[in-house]
Amino acid sequence: MIVSNYEPLLRTFVDDNAAALTTRGVDVDDFTTHLYRRTTTTFVERPAGIRLASRLLGHANEQITRASYVVGAVEVDPITIDILDEVLGS
Repeated sequence: MIVSNYEPLLRTFVDDNAAALTTRGVDVDDFTTHLYRRTTTTFVERPAGIRLASRLLGHANEQITRASYVVGAVEVDPITIDILDEVLGS
């Protein structure tokens, strides 16, 4: 999916599910594509490596991925982790 199409889809999802997300502790104003991409990238990079994480984001340079998207576990949004776990069935 092209990133420019993803932002409106995510915003629509957040708007349509604002009450449920708020109940789960999500600050809907801060739930952005960057937050989602950062959390997902961090958890893909750990078991699969930076090359795959970078390819998933469409980056030509793995250092861009590491510098901008891979963060320590303390910095990853725990609510996003819970949502991904639920959706992906971990």
